[in-house]
Amino acid sequence: MGGPAYGYSGIWGLLVTAWDITPSGVGVVVSRVGDVMGVLDEIVQAYSGDLQGAATSAGTLAPGGASGEGAGQTGLVAAALAEFIEGTAEELQFIGERMGKSVNGAVEATAAYQSGDLEMAALLQQRAASVVEPDMPSGWQRGGL
Repeated sequence: MGGPAYGYSGIWGLLVTAWDITPSGVGVVVSRVGDVMGVLDEIVQAYSGDLQGAATSAGTLAPGGASGEGAGQTGLVAAALAEFIEGTAEELQFIGERMGKSVNGAVEATAAYQSGDLEMAALLQQRAASVVEPDMPSGWQRGGL
């Protein structure tokens, strides 16, 4: 996606002499990250269901087990899993939010980079068009040659 205008970049220590950000390149990376985010969401959904299934299957210490007199009660393993789910829920949510913000940041940075390029090009064109005209004799008109 790009690198600094000069200096060493990345773990390979390559000298980078210019930025090479392209909207299409960023689009490819953003698309791939979106695919990974979709898979991660599926994994998190399955993870939640798997933990709930494990908690239900763990049974109870009540007389008759989960289907006898102890129906509706949870055992130690189920209680521990519920506590684990509660303790890790914010971390899982943070991963998804951070990924989303990172993708949005890359898109916004690319747009700002492009906008800066367009502004610089416009400024250079404006400077090139503002040629200083020498003092001309009276009666001279532009385009009269």
